Amino acid sequence: MTPFAKKPVLVIAGVAALLMLIASAVDGYFFDELYFLSAGKHHLDWGYADQPPLVPLLARAMDFLFPGSVVGLRLPATLVMAATVVVAALTARELGGAKRAQVMAAGAAAISLHAVTINHWLATYMLDPLWWSLALLLVTRWVRTREDRLLLGAGVVTALALQTKFLIPVLWVALGLSVLVVGPRELLRRPMLWLGAGLAVLATVPGLVWQAANGWPQAEMTQVVAREAAMQGGRPALLIGGLVSAGVLAGVLLCLYGGWFLLQHKELRFLGWTVVGVVALLLITNGQPRYVAGLYPLLFAAGAVRFERAQPARWWSWSLRWPGYVLSTVVALGVGGFVIAAQAPFAESGPAETAKVAAEFHRLPAEQRERTAVVAAIYPTAATLDRFGPELGLPLTQSPHRGYWYFGAPDEHKDTVLYIGEDVDRVRPYFDSAREVAPQIWLCLGKRFPWKWMWSRIRYA
Repeated sequence: MTPFAKKPVLVIAGVAALLMLIASAVDGYFFDELYFLSAGKHHLDWGYADQPPLVPLLARAMDFLFPGSVVGLRLPATLVMAATVVVAALTARELGGAKRAQVMAAGAAAISLHAVTINHWLATYMLDPLWWSLALLLVTRWVRTREDRLLLGAGVVTALALQTKFLIPVLWVALGLSVLVVGPRELLRRPMLWLGAGLAVLATVPGLVWQAANGWPQAEMTQVVAREAAMQGGRPALLIGGLVSAGVLAGVLLCLYGGWFLLQHKELRFLGWTVVGVVALLLITNGQPRYVAGLYPLLFAAGAVRFERAQPARWWSWSLRWPGYVLSTVVALGVGGFVIAAQAPFAESGPAETAKVAAEFHRLPAEQRERTAVVAAIYPTAATLDRFGPELGLPLTQSPHRGYWYFGAPDEHKDTVLYIGEDVDRVRPYFDSAREVAPQIWLCLGKRFPWKWMWSRIRYA
């Protein structure tokens, strides 16, 4: 067993974490972060329409420890990113890689486009790839050692993943089928594997009870995501986007090289087919490109080990040496900067737009304010108002859009609505009048039906 390249790997992880902290300090909230923050801070529950409870719980904890701090809210994302870098290096070590392969894998994980763009935010798609890569690391180590406690550990990791997103079963289905076809079939006969699976299922029961009590909204959201994926390019976008997100040049090449290496390796062939199986299942279900990010550390590690051993032709191997990594880093930082710049208008507009809503709310007579609900057309607007509104005297916002609908309708005594959004026709038929008091801010008077009856009719995803 080769020694762990502790110093260089930790330096790479530390530098990557530092850059993420700096980016968090200059970047404002992303609307998904505000949604998770509102869910955890104001609507903590065993489950939600579009995810299990772990990320909202993390958002609540970070806001408690670092009130109002974007950097503090994203601290878990920073730590997860650093941990994923280390996991990539440890996976290379398990595959027999020496210092060079470990550093290559760690470097690729640090500069992947997924890491420097959407992994920058506190969200389910930030945390889920770490659980996948940890589970694959434990299974890879089991292949070498046959220590069954590692399979129990993989079950614990799976339990955590199922508190983050209901996606990791795709990995286990692909892995199980691969083991049945190409071995090692003894993996499926290990009691610790099934004990771990039982723990994962047991940990998921509260969330499944919530889903059942609320009509299985996760199934509906899966269809919504599939429709969005189809609109964004469908299956070709999954293949191309999933590959490019690994990182232009170094990341892409290591993924391709690593996948080929795993498929050729007698003992590790099942891991290569697991990668193929995951991609196939996501293609069938119209998954998002970011769903494959949990495979990157394994593929980076396998590609780096193969490169270290094979010494490929000079005409292309420069791309996996320092010139290629420098170029890949420049591209990653450029794309990350572009994403931050593109996000800036939304982040900067949140407080100002909230102030406009608060001004219209406080123009109402005090007695009428007590009977006025603030309703946003879409969940990003509702989440923004819930972040900046309470300090301006706004009540919590309701919205009929996606997961926010499950947070509940306004109280029945609220017979006036301050509606925020363009699509006022969604609520206009249920009120005596609707008047635009400011751009995209409507005052709806004279509630004509009970909220309980209306809420199911104005809901949309």
